[in-house]
This record gives sequence, C-alpha cells and structure tokens, in this order.
Amino acid sequence: MPGVSEGYVKRRPSGTRIAGILLESLAGWITRRPVSGAPGVVPLPHSSELRLVVIVLAVVEIVTAFLVSGMIPPGFKAVHALFETLLVLAALGAAATARHPHLVSSSELILRTGFLGELAVPRDSVRSVSPVLQTIKGRGPRAVAGDPDAMVCSVTSTVNVRVDLDPPVDIDLAGAGKRAVRRIYLSTDSPDAVRGVLRGNG
Repeated sequence: MPGVSEGYVKRRPSGTRIAGILLESLAGWITRRPVSGAPGVVPLPHSSELRLVVIVLAVVEIVTAFLVSGMIPPGFKAVHALFETLLVLAALGAAATARHPHLVSSSELILRTGFLGELAVPRDSVRSVSPVLQTIKGRGPRAVAGDPDAMVCSVTSTVNVRVDLDPPVDIDLAGAGKRAVRRIYLSTDSPDAVRGVLRGNG
C-alpha cells in the first residue's frame, strides 16, 4: 500500500520461552544489570502500579504459605510447598515488566508487555504523542474493537498515552488480519517522558 510503513508484532512466546524470560528477568534484577545497554536507546518504564500490587501479593502469599503449612496433614506438605513455590514464582514473574520497558531509538519505537508480546513501529512514522486516560479490554498487543485504525499495546486494560502515526503502519495483528494502523494506545509510568523522548529523538 503506497505511503504505508511496515511494523511488526512479536507474539506471545511459548511456555518454555516465558519461563526463560522470567528467569532471565529475575537474574537481571538480582544482579542489577542495566535494562538497556544499547547506545542511543532510551528505556521507558511502564506498569509500575501493577508491579507494586504483585510484590505485595507475593509477600502476603509467602507469609500465608508458612502459616497454612503448619495446619495441613504431613502427606500433603510436599504438594502444598510445590504449589506455593510455583504460585509465588508466577506472581513475581509479572515483575518481568520492569526488565522489559518500552524502547525508543532513532529508528524504532518498541512497545513491550513482558512475556505478552511486543510491537515495533518505525520512528519516522510517529507524528504526535498525547496523554489519554482510557480503558480498553485485553492485555498485550491487540486490536481496538470498533476502531480498525487503532491498536493497543499494554500489560493492563488501562492506557494513558496515544501515539498518532503518519504514514500509517501496516501491521499483521493475530486474529484481526493485516491493517494500516494510525493510532496506538499504550501505558507508561510517565506520559511526559514519552513525549519528551520521542521529540528529542525526532
């Protein structure tokens, strides 16, 4: 299609890859490795509120697990311990969003959602960035119901930034087919930081 740039959606990885992402994120968090060491690439954090809730729930679950462990029959203790360990690891795994921020370079805007997938669009297609406050059902990269020109890339259903594209970006979105996207909604910890970085890189 004339005047349309190409973008891509990296779909949700397999179960094995998800486990690898979680372990890699945990190792990076423990060793405090820089999130993005590439020169000229600016990370933009997102989902901090979700991470805070997850960490609080994980701590509560750890305390509860020790209390419940003393009340269940001995034969079930091993199963209970395994279940609680997996539950806590799964909860902490949501904090992988801290290790997978959005990335802005001179050539690309990459919107990431942890292990839910990511979206990349050419930096030259970004024409404007504006704050919004909207709830759009779903998680990860997805279409917007009733708006064929728009899509969302967020971990939760709440978004606070709208990016307008010109020329539109041709994206093959699973379940919705290929479409020319003119608007992208996302969530970020600081809408002002997104606008500042995109203007600076532009």
